[in-house]
Amino acid sequence: MMTQPVMFSASRFQKFAYSIATFGNALIGAVFTVFTFFYYKNVVFEPTFFEANEAIISTLLGTSLAIGWWVQAIMNPVAGWFSDKTVSSRFGRRKPWLILGSPVIALSFIAIYLVPTNVTDLFFPIIWLAVFVAIYNGAYAATVCVYLSIIPEICPTPEERTNISTYRQGFYLVGTILGAIIGALLEDMAFMISIVLALLFLIFFYIAAFGIKEPPEVPETPTFGIIEALRVTFRNKPFLPYLGYSIFMTAFQSMLITMLPDFGRHVVYKGEDNIISSFLPGAFVITGIIAVVPAMYWINKVGKKKAALNAMLAAAIITILLATVGLIPGFELLHTLAIVLLLGIPAAPLLILPDSIISDITDYDEQVTGTRREAMHFAAQGLLTRFAGGVAIQLMGIILGVFGATYSAAKPFNGTLGLLLIGPVAAVCAIIGFIIFRSYPEKDVLAASAKKVQA
Repeated sequence: MMTQPVMFSASRFQKFAYSIATFGNALIGAVFTVFTFFYYKNVVFEPTFFEANEAIISTLLGTSLAIGWWVQAIMNPVAGWFSDKTVSSRFGRRKPWLILGSPVIALSFIAIYLVPTNVTDLFFPIIWLAVFVAIYNGAYAATVCVYLSIIPEICPTPEERTNISTYRQGFYLVGTILGAIIGALLEDMAFMISIVLALLFLIFFYIAAFGIKEPPEVPETPTFGIIEALRVTFRNKPFLPYLGYSIFMTAFQSMLITMLPDFGRHVVYKGEDNIISSFLPGAFVITGIIAVVPAMYWINKVGKKKAALNAMLAAAIITILLATVGLIPGFELLHTLAIVLLLGIPAAPLLILPDSIISDITDYDEQVTGTRREAMHFAAQGLLTRFAGGVAIQLMGIILGVFGATYSAAKPFNGTLGLLLIGPVAAVCAIIGFIIFRSYPEKDVLAASAKKVQA
């Protein structure tokens, strides 16, 4: 059992090395999240075969992707519990997970896009997708959950956490926009693109794993089992309203980002194969990159809670406007771009805040339990947010299958009512998250963080 450890803070280089892994994660994450549904819907299945079976294929694709989210949900607490109980001053508590998990993520990412294309077999592509998405998401949970839990260990103060979260989100935004550009080439170069991105992901995660230094002191580890660890985590008073925020914003983001390529092709370009439609998911990142630094200063000025609430409300209002695209004929592209670019303004603080807030919450937990359980908090968050993300993707698939996501001039709303409905449905999720997060006890959390720094 250790005495009170000396305050440890990573160097600027180590924070940079840690943060750059987010760039690799964003590259493959943008392609996987944004383009997998689009790729299977528009490339893997033969077009006339898909049109004849649109409802069932859209629903099954949503189910396959949801399975991946749910596997990730289950793996998060398992990985978090084992990582929190790791006691090794030689290899570190967290770094071995990054070193061993990254190759599995990279290989399964490549496998997802090795499926035969232009097929008329309903079930083989669906099963293929479900299997490799499950492997990808399981490895992702075991690796990225532990990666995120390093933040409160190497950044002891709330200010440092906001700063490193800003660095990470800068890398995230650049990686996402590059991923959106590169992912648009999947239709013609899927195998090559997947290999290149997987290698880049592996390189950047290894830079993080070997570039950071974990605190030399081994903290007192929890003695309770995984079920009790989850129960204790969910009894953490500030954690519950934060979870509501995180769950519903995950649902918001997963539906919105996944449907945007199809929205561009079928709402904006009326079914034409125009590569610009594939770039829409990355368009909001342009504004987000510009807004990152102002967002950081704004967060430090008004506080994390107020910044999150205002950003959620703004994101909900802007997203609802997607349902109005097409009301002014001939201006669909400008209309959509204006909405998506505007969405980047609230997106910047919403991307910066979660890791910083949950790191503060682990300080509050330490005051209550006497142990450091960073990974379990990120894991408990992942358990519910990944489950919610899976439900959201499943719901999106059903909405698109029932109401339509393929342009047809002969159908009501040109066959794209499902795509038009996703914006308002996602906005409802953001509003629910806003309502729940209003009860977050920010003053209590910051007081706990201050006690830790003064100790």
